[in-house]
Amino acid sequence: MKKIYSLFILLFVMNISFAQVEGSWKISPTDQALAVGPTMGDFSWWSSDVSTATTRDCLYDDEFVFNADGSFQNIQGTSTWLEAWQGTDPEACGALVAPHDGSNAATWVDNGDGTLTITGAGAHLGLPKVHNGGELTTPTNAPPSITYPFVISGTTMTIDIDFGGTGFWHFVFEKMATNVDKVVQDMFSFYPNPASTQIQINSDLQLDEVIIRDITGRIVMTQSNPSQNERIDVSNLATGLYILEAHKDNKISVQKLSIN
Repeated sequence: MKKIYSLFILLFVMNISFAQVEGSWKISPTDQALAVGPTMGDFSWWSSDVSTATTRDCLYDDEFVFNADGSFQNIQGTSTWLEAWQGTDPEACGALVAPHDGSNAATWVDNGDGTLTITGAGAHLGLPKVHNGGELTTPTNAPPSITYPFVISGTTMTIDIDFGGTGFWHFVFEKMATNVDKVVQDMFSFYPNPASTQIQINSDLQLDEVIIRDITGRIVMTQSNPSQNERIDVSNLATGLYILEAHKDNKISVQKLSIN
């Protein structure tokens, strides 16, 4: 059993860079990418189809951006889809309405339990009216934070959120391509491993950045423009397994780091 568990952890570490929240997402232009019903998986109240991406193109081009530094952005251009609770009846594309216009600073965190939390009034995923306590009837009642259950498979993220115990909204997102498109091995070495107080990273390259993540993918430490023989203090990290990333141009190299 111990060997099986260790193998699972190793496979998780090797694949975590491919299944992260971090990055920019858009609503998928597919059937039932937006849907709602009384229970999870029941879309009987309403669901989108492929034509919705055309009729609501101002919504489908919105970006939901999870930045590496923990900040979150709703990037919506000059227009997005507006509904009656925002003063537009019938529903139509229109100018952004505060606070769901991206004007407030926002942050995100992966809670490590299959949920993520976005903090910042007006910051949202999918539709701005949907939150943990129900659906908004006025923009001024935007909650300070929203927690979303999520599942990521490849470049697809699916969210099924219980809104106030009255039903579930279903959102499907596609991840946009990034400039990190090649994973390489052996771009750096480091020691000791396991470590307790510090590690030394050695590379024949002048790396752009070194990142340490916990096993949920959350960034816990960043070192920009490290030297080719860089010492990093890890004494503040809790005992456990971490992911050590090195970035150079459009390449990334990943190794496992243990702290004891």
